[in-house]
Amino acid sequence: MKIEPQISANKLVEYCFARSTRRTAIIEDIIKPKNFLLDTRYNEIERSMMYFIESHGKDDTRLTQLDKALLSRKPATSHDEQRLLTAHDAIELCRTMSLAKLPAAAKIVGIPDNQPRFSLGGVAVGIRPTNSFKLPQVGKKSSAFGLIKPYICKTLPLTTETSALHGTLLHWYAEESFVGAGEPRPGLCFVVDVFAQKIFTGPRNYSQRRKLLAASCLEIADRWQSIRARLIADEAGRRKQQKDK
Repeated sequence: MKIEPQISANKLVEYCFARSTRRTAIIEDIIKPKNFLLDTRYNEIERSMMYFIESHGKDDTRLTQLDKALLSRKPATSHDEQRLLTAHDAIELCRTMSLAKLPAAAKIVGIPDNQPRFSLGGVAVGIRPTNSFKLPQVGKKSSAFGLIKPYICKTLPLTTETSALHGTLLHWYAEESFVGAGEPRPGLCFVVDVFAQKIFTGPRNYSQRRKLLAASCLEIADRWQSIRARLIADEAGRRKQQKDK
């Protein structure tokens, strides 16, 4: 079981708008992940899409290679087969995704996957952008700077507000973790919703959204240990019942 409070950007944004029962379930699933949640291929797709974004949508070689590799795998279960087919759909959508919204003059580069987590309200938040974004500014020595993150989720397409929270997180992360890289601009922080085929930019008005994100993380940190203790007790109870049978 996970010891320290942590959460992904996707789950944090979901948490911000979830009902109380769903919020509890989100924390439980992070502390004690379900086995069937561990076989996602989306992380692999995001890293392959990094090269597609870097080329401004001109080079899909890495996506094609990943697609061939995934399709060559023999699924062990029907669930695994479905996950592979969904991954194939996601890759096809990545390859046909229009990146015209990204300024052509921008310098886009891929960034390593081992970026530090963003510490917020006692919680380590995994932002995981794939690319950084620089755009020259007239009359200024420093470039405008932003981050790009693919969002790959078939069941929860981004809305105006959830995309704004993702953009706010990216902008905040750019300020805190990429000091000296340029002048972070919310309008240059892009969230690419692959299944919806939409690109969202960070909002100009982000102060209240930052407060919402921080408050949600404080709540997660406050509840973490009590939920973890309950899960440990429940697991010990199940083991005792099995032993007594």
